[in-house]
Amino acid sequence: MNRILTGSIAGAAGIVLLLGGARTFALWNDTVAIAGATITAGTLTVEAEEGTWADQDDDAITSIDEYLIVPRDTLTYESVLNVDAQGDNIQAQIVIDHGSIISDDVEANLALEELLTKATTIEVVEGGGVGASVGVGRTGFDLTAGEHELLVTVTIAFPEDAADDDDAKTGAVYLSGLAVILSQTL
Repeated sequence: MNRILTGSIAGAAGIVLLLGGARTFALWNDTVAIAGATITAGTLTVEAEEGTWADQDDDAITSIDEYLIVPRDTLTYESVLNVDAQGDNIQAQIVIDHGSIISDDVEANLALEELLTKATTIEVVEGGGVGASVGVGRTGFDLTAGEHELLVTVTIAFPEDAADDDDAKTGAVYLSGLAVILSQTL
């Protein structure tokens, strides 16, 4: 009798557990639309016009590949960027891509790359207004939604104090990939 009672209790408990689990299923359901609209993502694009190189005396540099930079020289690259920033709450910034100043793995080249990267800045002016001058790794020029025509000047300086340091002498860096980064900010 004990065995029959124990078996009956265990069986009843199992049935209760199964029925309890069955109550979690929704047997009746319905759906109603709560909004009827289309949402569209914005965009952030940039295109660069052909730019020009100049030295500290504002002399045009026709071939940057042939320019021999020395301490105290300052080179500028000037270009117009056409930015399309579309979004109700979009904000973006422009900074210099310091990783775009590169060299071969040669001691003099690496030394020159380090000197020039540290002394590279970007200035951005929109529509003749006041711009922002920023250095490598600092916050760039902030802009809001709309189409923007920006005058961008990248300045690459060979620091004067490098004249006492021969590590960068005869070094070479590649500026053919010189770039700015346009990125959305939060």
